[in-house]
Amino acid sequence: MDLIQTLHLVREGEPAFVADRDWIVYLEDLRLAPHGDPPLPAGPLLDHDQLLVLIFAAGRVVTW
Repeated sequence: MDLIQTLHLVREGEPAFVADRDWIVYLEDLRLAPHGDPPLPAGPLLDHDQLLVLIFAAGRVVTW
């Protein structure tokens, strides 16, 4: 069974109810958290093209 990949876009604070395999991007500084084995290197300063790659790679996007 394939699981749907979830990307959490976080405006401020910490997201609730995050699964171990989920990806997390903090929008304030466009930082990809080292959580859930994302397809891009974790760290600060994602550009908008990289953000789009994550959005389209995910099966579901949640904003907080």
